[in-house]
Amino acid sequence: MKKIVKYIFITVVSVILSAWLFRIFYNRTEKRKEKQITYILPNYEKKIVRNGDVILRYGYGLVSDYIVNKFDEPYTISHCGIIRKTGNKLEVIHSESGSFLSTEGVQVQDFDSFTDAGHKNSIIIVRYNKCTDEDLNKITDFAQYYLDKKIPFDYGFNPDDTTAMFCSEIIWHVFKDAFNKDIFLNENNRTDFNQFKNFYDSTQFDVIINDQLKLTKDK
Repeated sequence: MKKIVKYIFITVVSVILSAWLFRIFYNRTEKRKEKQITYILPNYEKKIVRNGDVILRYGYGLVSDYIVNKFDEPYTISHCGIIRKTGNKLEVIHSESGSFLSTEGVQVQDFDSFTDAGHKNSIIIVRYNKCTDEDLNKITDFAQYYLDKKIPFDYGFNPDDTTAMFCSEIIWHVFKDAFNKDIFLNENNRTDFNQFKNFYDSTQFDVIINDQLKLTKDK
């Protein structure tokens, strides 16, 4: 009996260790790919961005690839954030794991740094329908609220636990707070976080920039 228990223990530890090593190797490989490509939006695109816009991208790493494959949507998106524009300065408030960044959880990042961390031509920027500047400012104000709370990243991807939050969960809370609107409500009238397609649903959002169309034209 002791031998069986020992064998099971060794097997479980081996599987966990193998998975951990695989993730490290995978992410390091993806990090090298990221550094080989510079992806900064041109100034003419950045000029049309407004405070409170939502930015989406396809990032690097095991989790990003898993999300893209799981969602299987028209556009390859794995991450999202809220743009804060102060004068000519652009930043992104978002929640990210510590796999690629030195900090994890809700944070603010320079706009160019955020886009540069994505796959080439993967950025999509959307704007909540028929918003005044005051409405758009509400979006950023509530994003700032969660930033100030220093909420950690939710590695369990559990939307019922508000002590930690993943990227789309933060945006869901922001829109609930600002407009009492569930932006992830699906056709079955249920909140479904396993989708990004609601962000380019024309009944809710206007697409301001879609760099993924460049990929389509290149094919």
